[in-house]
Amino acid sequence: MSPATEESITTPYAPNDRGSAGAERALWLLEEGVGAGELPGGVLMASVGGRLVTQVARGTKLPARVASVVSGETIEVDTVFDLGGLSETICTATLMMRLVSAGKVGVLDRASRFLQALGIGQRSGITLAHLLSHSAGFPAGVTVYDELVRANAGPRPGILASSGAKQYAYNHFHNLALRFEAGTRQLHSDANYIVLGEICEIVTGLPLEKAFSRFVAAPLQLRSLNFIDLATLRRRNVRPVVELFAPSGECPRRERVLAGEVWDENAWVMGGVAGHAGLFGTAREVHAWALEMLRALRGESQLCTQETARTFMYPELPQLKAGLKLGFDAFIKDAGGEQQGASTAVTTINAGGCSVVLDPALDMATVFLSNAPFSAHHNKRFPALRAEIHAALLETV
Repeated sequence: MSPATEESITTPYAPNDRGSAGAERALWLLEEGVGAGELPGGVLMASVGGRLVTQVARGTKLPARVASVVSGETIEVDTVFDLGGLSETICTATLMMRLVSAGKVGVLDRASRFLQALGIGQRSGITLAHLLSHSAGFPAGVTVYDELVRANAGPRPGILASSGAKQYAYNHFHNLALRFEAGTRQLHSDANYIVLGEICEIVTGLPLEKAFSRFVAAPLQLRSLNFIDLATLRRRNVRPVVELFAPSGECPRRERVLAGEVWDENAWVMGGVAGHAGLFGTAREVHAWALEMLRALRGESQLCTQETARTFMYPELPQLKAGLKLGFDAFIKDAGGEQQGASTAVTTINAGGCSVVLDPALDMATVFLSNAPFSAHHNKRFPALRAEIHAALLETV
């Protein structure tokens, strides 16, 4: 099968062609979501056996209410998106997979081996596996944004997006009181991957963005998949080429539309680079990373061993609560909790507008990137839409 074009995807399909019907439904869901205002636009990409079978972009970079004031453009396949929570899996978990494969760390290592503050009290039981699976016990919804904005306006002008802000954030998250004993349940918290990002820096001896570039992006020849370091931009007095980006949303606190500037507030005050958020990229390059993860499960990856890939996506660790994964989640349809596709389907950790689902049983990778932060934070429908799109794409076989 040749790579699909936008025109071929919109061509009517034979009713008994199950795979074509899956692609058609995924496109219909995207167009319906755009039309209903659930997201301004998005890109779908899917492959089977490494061959691209679906590639389509729909919608605009800005919703109509904003485009009436700010120039809006059409989303393209090569539009750059703020990947939000995909940063956890694509950057931080993948770096950990490399480090585990190299024997530098083990998933059952105590976090206190690297960070002394995590060796005190309840925190002393936290392992890397707990952090990777969001089961360390850290509370959700914790932000250092307000404290650092106040400090910037008062005693520490210029601290925002500086090394000082980053260290302040690290110290803050080290010392959080746990909500529950590590390993007993799951609660998604920025703290888990902020701490993991710091551990990656300690083990590699590099800033997180440089570690990702050297150990993940460069080997896969991914040139646009990276962080935007706000401190470097400020120091060099340069700005991103905003025309390349799908703006993430209107930030009421920063009082502007964000394009080429991370949406997540914790990542922003830390300088745009953090273990849980800050990565930017195109659907093509996210898809290239996804194909490498499928190769890893076959023992063909240059990034990690087959054993490591299986440990992260299908862990069998008695120390870990049943059903949890390291850097990934099981793919479950949000509406009704129905399992979709083969039981091997896994998805990236994400609550935002971008997501990846891998199904090694089908040798299939599906990618959905969108600028849903314009509406997702006030739209309960979007997570179900995201899952339905992936479920439809998984039928494109």
